[in-house]
Amino acid sequence: MGSSGARRIQMALFFIIGVAALVAVFLLANGGSPIGGVRLFSNAQSRQTGGSANSASGGAPRQADSVEAFTKKYGDPPDATYARLRIPSISVNAPVSYRAVTGSVMPEPNGPTDVAYYDLAKFPGLGGVPGAGGNAVFGGHVDLRREVAYAGGVEYQGPAVFWSLDKLRKGDVIEIDYKGKTYRYQVTSASELNAQNSDWSKIWSSDVRNDTITLFTCGGTFNPETHEYSTRLIVRAERA
Repeated sequence: MGSSGARRIQMALFFIIGVAALVAVFLLANGGSPIGGVRLFSNAQSRQTGGSANSASGGAPRQADSVEAFTKKYGDPPDATYARLRIPSISVNAPVSYRAVTGSVMPEPNGPTDVAYYDLAKFPGLGGVPGAGGNAVFGGHVDLRREVAYAGGVEYQGPAVFWSLDKLRKGDVIEIDYKGKTYRYQVTSASELNAQNSDWSKIWSSDVRNDTITLFTCGGTFNPETHEYSTRLIVRAERA
């Protein structure tokens, strides 16, 4: 084989390896994003509750469901027993379910009231456990339009548990009850990142100076064809 042929093969291999690496990073954070699925409202624009829920006869929009009313009627998801997450400044008091990430998919939270904790132990250098000095990762829906299995298949349509996450400011307190202890964190930063083209391995990295948690949800504009938001809102907090 000539040297030019060898160079072409080498370049092709570099290209394949590069694409595979990009796909792996993308799939880890986006391919099965815990904030996937149908969303009715946009997090970054003015959100019209019930805006696309007009009746077939052209009547008034359906009144949006609320997390508080839904929880009062149906209780917490039965599998949301891992921890409890509270954010007093935006009136969040939510159960936390455990989700192990074992492949390219990050499983979703269980309905509008649930926050998911993501165990990334299968991926060295990513994630953490509350209170253990790493970077514990939590995700929740910003809004939802879906049948909820644990509520007997009732359709929920409205803002979800992280609807007001974009209102958090530096210094706001986040508390996590975990294994009989309460861990207190203070918000250090909030940013909105492109859902498709961001370095998620850096966001989920456990290489942090202090015990850290990262919360995330959907943001940006909603695409009704793909049922996806354009960005992810990332809130970082450190142990107080």
